[in-house]
Amino acid sequence: MGFARSVHRWRLAERARRERTPHLQPTSDRLGRLLCGFGIASIGVLSTGWLAQVTELDTEVIAIVIGIAIVLGILTFALLLAAKRTVVGPADETSVAPATPTGDATESAQVAVVQDETGDWTWSVLHLERRAESTDRAASRSAATEQVERLQAAIEAADCHEVPEAAFRLSADRDDTWRWTLDRAGGSRVGVAPQAFDEREAAESAVHFLRDHGPDADLVDIEGGAFTFDERHDGWHWQLAASDRTPLAESATGYESRDRADEAAETVSDLVAQADLLDIDHVGAELYDREDGWAWRLVDDADAVVADSTGTFDTRRDAERAADAVLPALESAAVIDAGEPAFERYRTGGQWHWRLVDGTDRVVARSAAGTSARSGTDRAIERFEGTARDADIVEIEAAEYEVYPVAADGDEGRTAPVAGTDSRSTAVADGAGTATPETATVTSDDAVETSDSGSAWHWRLVTGDRDVIAASSDPCADAEAAQEAIERVREQARDAEFIEFENAAFRVYESDAGEWRWRLLDEDGTVLADSGAEHASRGEAAEAMLTLKEQAPDADVLEIETPAFELFVTPDDEWGWRLIDGAGRLVAEDPDTHPTREAARRAMTRLLDHLEADVRTMDRPIFQVSGADDWHWRFVLPTGEPVAIAATSHPTRDALVERLSTVRETAAAADDATIDEVAIQLYDGGDWHWRLLDRDREELADGRGTYPDRETALEAVETLTAHAEEGPIFTIEDAAIRVGGGDGAGGHDDDGGDGDGWHWDLVDRDREILATAADSADSRSALVAAIDDVRRLAPLADPVTFGDASFDLVATADDRWQWQLRDEDGQVVATGSERYATKATARDAVSDVRRLVDRASVFTIDSPSFELYADDEEWAWRLVAEHDTVLLESTQTYGTRTAARDAIDDLKAYVPDGAVTVVE
Repeated sequence: MGFARSVHRWRLAERARRERTPHLQPTSDRLGRLLCGFGIASIGVLSTGWLAQVTELDTEVIAIVIGIAIVLGILTFALLLAAKRTVVGPADETSVAPATPTGDATESAQVAVVQDETGDWTWSVLHLERRAESTDRAASRSAATEQVERLQAAIEAADCHEVPEAAFRLSADRDDTWRWTLDRAGGSRVGVAPQAFDEREAAESAVHFLRDHGPDADLVDIEGGAFTFDERHDGWHWQLAASDRTPLAESATGYESRDRADEAAETVSDLVAQADLLDIDHVGAELYDREDGWAWRLVDDADAVVADSTGTFDTRRDAERAADAVLPALESAAVIDAGEPAFERYRTGGQWHWRLVDGTDRVVARSAAGTSARSGTDRAIERFEGTARDADIVEIEAAEYEVYPVAADGDEGRTAPVAGTDSRSTAVADGAGTATPETATVTSDDAVETSDSGSAWHWRLVTGDRDVIAASSDPCADAEAAQEAIERVREQARDAEFIEFENAAFRVYESDAGEWRWRLLDEDGTVLADSGAEHASRGEAAEAMLTLKEQAPDADVLEIETPAFELFVTPDDEWGWRLIDGAGRLVAEDPDTHPTREAARRAMTRLLDHLEADVRTMDRPIFQVSGADDWHWRFVLPTGEPVAIAATSHPTRDALVERLSTVRETAAAADDATIDEVAIQLYDGGDWHWRLLDRDREELADGRGTYPDRETALEAVETLTAHAEEGPIFTIEDAAIRVGGGDGAGGHDDDGGDGDGWHWDLVDRDREILATAADSADSRSALVAAIDDVRRLAPLADPVTFGDASFDLVATADDRWQWQLRDEDGQVVATGSERYATKATARDAVSDVRRLVDRASVFTIDSPSFELYADDEEWAWRLVAEHDTVLLESTQTYGTRTAARDAIDDLKAYVPDGAVTVVE
């Protein structure tokens, strides 16, 4: 009975196979039948008529022939059993498979390993016909063979269960984590776990949650914008999502509870619409309120504080004025190095000045006076720099006569302070010193001789404070002549009378040759008329003078027999004095004027008080020191111009002299720098830093950055100064939207990002980040559009509330739609495997998912198993192994569940021991 059932089964299967595959060409069967027929015919011929015709052969020969024919028939039949047959596929497809077992082999099965046209290897299970095919491919014959062996073992050990309409399948991955999937009966995937589980029990709990809550889960459908919340490792986070569930903004940090996160989202919705857009290209100035007042600070395009003002201001407007002055000044800011001696030029009040800074960053010398042109300051620096090292140190107790030379060309444009005119104009061409009178008009009849060096010599009587009491009226040929002139002044002044006049006067005087002359002088001593001739006696000169007096009736008549001090009024109604010798010649004059006659008289008396002062030749600059409570010095040129003064005082003369040695060395080694409005000073404090100084070296701001070397610090400073003038001045009232990104070099580039793209942050005035962009943008314009979306949606967005489980529709990267199932905390617990073209289609799919979840069974795949399922009223099966791997799928369907189960039973009965045939 068993044999008959097998034959009957084979016939039915063969008939079905031929009906399904009429294109098969069983060439091997035909050949076998032909050979068998030939063998049988041969035996018949030998055993009937042919044998009868050859009666002369004996019986033994006939028996041998018959035996050979039988053997040939058996061999032919064996060859037919082992032969391969060619299976011709549809149109252009041909494959090779083992021959279908026949005869006694009907209860066996084979596994065919076949190499296809791509070079990959597949395998098929045949039990009288092809029953199943592999879903995987192997790269080599040996790998395919090994997998077939594992397949045979899996079939032998596999159990069988029936899959209803859908099933949750739990399986372990190769890393020992667990996952679940929701599949339809036919194998199409509906949903997956969003993450792996460390334990099997956790995966099972997740599936139970889905089965319990999925069928009744509501659908969250966001229109406009909404705030969602989820719990992460650092706490609760909120996220602002658009209607397509595209995240627009999110919290930068986690909060300790959902309520706190909800409060933070509400705060953002209130602030973001009114927040200013903080878009700094390279640098900007921010005004902010400190505890002690308003201040400003420089920030870069990453919103990092570059520098902070050291001072504060009473009002924000004052701070704004200060920042408004600093930003444009940075463009021309000088860069100086702390610890490097330097002459620093600067301008204030329309005047140029200079100072000398030593290696300890202390100012050790300053210009004595300002100049209207920078060139005057340059010349003063050159004189001080070139002569300070060898200058003598001089102290003037009360007053001294200084004998000094003046070059014939004016000593580079300068003239000596000498008497003779009323103009009292400044003799400093470049303005490097104090105002001194111009050279007097020479009233002597004799030509002035000069020394061999081309210099004329003068003298002046000065006090310790550089007040000029008296000065020479005429130049001298050399220092000795100037000293002799001083001696004549002493002699004349000792016996001089005091004369006061307010009008012009006639003078009668005796010349050095013993002749008498007269002159008419105005009230300031200028010669208006001269006798032009010599007279033998005073009387003759007086008669000639009286003849002229008729034309000047108001002029006084002075007869000069002895030296005299004259007090006179200048055209400016100022008073002065002069010393006239017995011959009527001007020998000394007050270098200054005075507002009253008494003041002029006191100035004249000062000459008499210091008439016997020492005489000193001053042919090179000096450091003149003086002190009352503290000691100071001034650097004076031979012409009397103070070029430099001490920047600080000293307690003792010795301390001052010691400090002067440093000043000399510093002046010789100093570099030059010009400070317009501000200067940036680089300094090394382990790392390099910088500070912002005003023209008076007062610190305006302290740089906050640190740099490994001077070059890096200088690059940062140059970037700052190149773009500061264009920087905005802003303040953050409550919050601001800070824009970042661009070309990564501190600037903005609308066509590309810095690798991370463009992004934004919502910050408060303390720079705490309240919200941040959920994703970066490719360009600045795209970022601005995203910010506009946030400003538009956030004020109207409501928090999304999830039930025990809720379906959520989200847009995918390819602009399609997908469902997610979230728990009450907003965590995604399941994700749809299918994508839908429209949101409406995805919404409709949720109903089908609810139904499948409600009817789904739960299978744990921890060993091979046959899954039996219905497919369009037909039945099919598949073999599933560990890791949710499908090893085999049936190649045909069955009309009944029983037929499908019988097919599975046949595989389990015959495949484990079936032969493996390799088809090249």
